[in-house]
Amino acid sequence: MNHSRYISLKGILTFIFGVTTLIAGAQTIIEDTFSLGSGYEDMAFYSLENGVVAQSPLADWHIALDVRPMGSGARINCGTGMTLYYYGGLENWLTVNLDTWDMPDPLRNDQSDWANAAFNQGGDGMFDLGWGIYDIITHEVHSDKMYLIQFPDGTWKQFAILSLVSGTYTYQVADVGGDNELLGSVSKSDYEGKLFAYCNITSGEAMDLEPDTPWDFVFHSYVEDLGGGTYYGVVGALAHPDATVQQVDGLQDPFTDGDFDAASFSMATNEVGYDWKTYSPGSGYVLESERCYFVSANDQAIWRMVMTEFGGSATGDITLGKVEVSGSNVNPVINTTEVLAYPNPVMSGRNITLEVAPQFENAHFNVRSLAGSVVMSFTPTAFPYRLNTSNLKSGYYLLESTSSNGQPLKSRFIVQ
Repeated sequence: MNHSRYISLKGILTFIFGVTTLIAGAQTIIEDTFSLGSGYEDMAFYSLENGVVAQSPLADWHIALDVRPMGSGARINCGTGMTLYYYGGLENWLTVNLDTWDMPDPLRNDQSDWANAAFNQGGDGMFDLGWGIYDIITHEVHSDKMYLIQFPDGTWKQFAILSLVSGTYTYQVADVGGDNELLGSVSKSDYEGKLFAYCNITSGEAMDLEPDTPWDFVFHSYVEDLGGGTYYGVVGALAHPDATVQQVDGLQDPFTDGDFDAASFSMATNEVGYDWKTYSPGSGYVLESERCYFVSANDQAIWRMVMTEFGGSATGDITLGKVEVSGSNVNPVINTTEVLAYPNPVMSGRNITLEVAPQFENAHFNVRSLAGSVVMSFTPTAFPYRLNTSNLKSGYYLLESTSSNGQPLKSRFIVQ
């Protein structure tokens, strides 16, 4: 079942969106305050251009299935205290025994990459997807694996993603031992333009929680690797695949000092993450006062973002300041026949941003493979321009164009 996205009445009442305009030199600082609720009960989708564009209770879903055209990831909702374990083959579905089970280490979401989710652990990154095997002939994924999921209250469910065929996931879930079995399905075509379908495996519902409006970060609680295999519940920001981030530290004034480097933007989902704050016993949370994040956002602008306040679990309040800086601090193209393409390399399916001299606006661009064939053509009307790589295979590509006054342009980029 596909439910429309929503902002609950409670979310509207608890959501605080204040816009305060300050002048710092020639820069306009916009301050936003919003809330995840007491105990971090909500998840908030945030746009640097528009503020919070959607909010929903975190506890409504258990599993998130990647619904992008080439997506096959499956995430566990660790932010609510759920834990995922591999149990064995599907032949064990009716004979699960917790008393004799040798519990392995939990399977975790890799918070640096949406695609490398808990159910994908143990795969080879190619045809073995972790939870299932991709058939290069039929382009179908089938599985003979089953998992156990422990809920925050200590109860258990057994779960299996059976297949991904023609864009539709099929899964089954039951009580331990196979009672109260439920079959569910999720069709990617119902979630066009979204990252995930959010599934409640108790009810069998699939929810469309992501907004239609573009967003740059989702703020919520999740479990992160703090280093050395230590995992802990944190609250932070995970970036949309089309938003890349550069962290800059050691700034006397994080709203004015430092410049961004187009080549240094990171594709890591958790580049902002949780560590912009530290808990100090007796005094609460202390924020990184000399840090800013430059964000190449979904609105095709580059923003400076500074985390300024955090209310903790009592309120879930978060305050950040932001400044739109795209084009104000750097002239990215010195040689008018050059192009900056970032991030480079780019992960397949993500956007690569192109910065080119103005005389190439409305020029015709070709993307060629190493074999010389044209695999993509486009005509930008303005720069920066976001080029989607969903239809490009992994490899090296040549970008070429000619300006209106006859200047040639050539550049290379890599799709991973």
